[in-house]
Amino acid sequence: MQYNNREMKLDQLIGYFNSKKINLIPPFQRGHVWTLTDRRRLLENMVEGRPIPAIFLYKEAAGSTFEYNILDGKQRLESLILFIGGKRDDLNVEGVKNYFFYQKEKDQADYDIMIEGKKTRFQDLPDDVVRRFREYAIPTIEIDLDDDSTLDEIINLFVDINQKGEPVKRFDIVKAIGHENPLLLSVFDMVAQKQKRQEDIFYKKKGNSYTRVLDRLQTVQNAKDANQKVDRMWERLVEIVLFNRTKSHREPGRVLKAFIKNEQTSDNDKITTHEVQRLRLCFQFLDKAYSETNLGTTRLARDLPHFYTLATTLLVSSLLDADGAPPAYPKLRDKLVAFAGLLIDEPIVPEALKDDLAEYRKAAARQTTHPGQRRIRQE
Repeated sequence: MQYNNREMKLDQLIGYFNSKKINLIPPFQRGHVWTLTDRRRLLENMVEGRPIPAIFLYKEAAGSTFEYNILDGKQRLESLILFIGGKRDDLNVEGVKNYFFYQKEKDQADYDIMIEGKKTRFQDLPDDVVRRFREYAIPTIEIDLDDDSTLDEIINLFVDINQKGEPVKRFDIVKAIGHENPLLLSVFDMVAQKQKRQEDIFYKKKGNSYTRVLDRLQTVQNAKDANQKVDRMWERLVEIVLFNRTKSHREPGRVLKAFIKNEQTSDNDKITTHEVQRLRLCFQFLDKAYSETNLGTTRLARDLPHFYTLATTLLVSSLLDADGAPPAYPKLRDKLVAFAGLLIDEPIVPEALKDDLAEYRKAAARQTTHPGQRRIRQE
């Protein structure tokens, strides 16, 4: 790879967008993570002529021209095109809303910023301000790919330069480096479909027992948008799928590091038919139990440490075989409802269960992903 340090005037950059020469959704990029406050702060600085960090683009040949893929600076470029919008004749972004699938971002188009103490939109800026703004030079690092360059090298560079600002989550890195990993792709297919919508990516969640059960988790419900919900379901299900495969508890960080390092282990193999059968039995049982009782509103269903223990215990034990199949199914369901009743803040606990419950609660409160703590909860 070769690196060229240069500057790109804003006028030229917007021209590249209008001629579809810049791709904001290469396979390793994340979603729309900046808030409107973040966007306003950036554009106020740019309109005032203050410098901003460099953006990284890598070039690919496209016929007689080049196309540019964003490596770093996606949130800055999105903020810029949303601010400029399409309402001014002398400078605009064609089809600005096509870059965003969700209405939340579309509604931000033509947002205002504070200029000299007044809220001002781009279309209302004086001509002299717009003239200077068009000349604004954005530091740009262009990366030329040679014949030996690989996508993995680009992704590793993306990871390295994204450790400041909006931090890269470990699972973001896993998704990037494992974009062709058979296990990750087969697990994703269990919860969603990836669709390109105009110039954006949308995860269409499937309606099945996996998503209905995982959707009860508080961490999933707290997600900002549907794509992030799917990401969180995907990450949780990967962990449970790997437990089902190995029958051993591992720290999530160690599991994900194995993907990041692309270690040649069975972790990377596509999920098998036998594994799917066991997982389906577990999640269909939980889906049915949630719909028939209040189990889906309890800590067993909503809190991650409790849910992990619930799912993995069902997978590794004979509970589903002995109590989970008709006509004995209600027996296991009712046992879980009763156990969930012991996890409230001030439960009435039979004397014989107090020590065991205290040990379980302790293991669910500290170092919750430690394999030893997970084994205690399972027991």
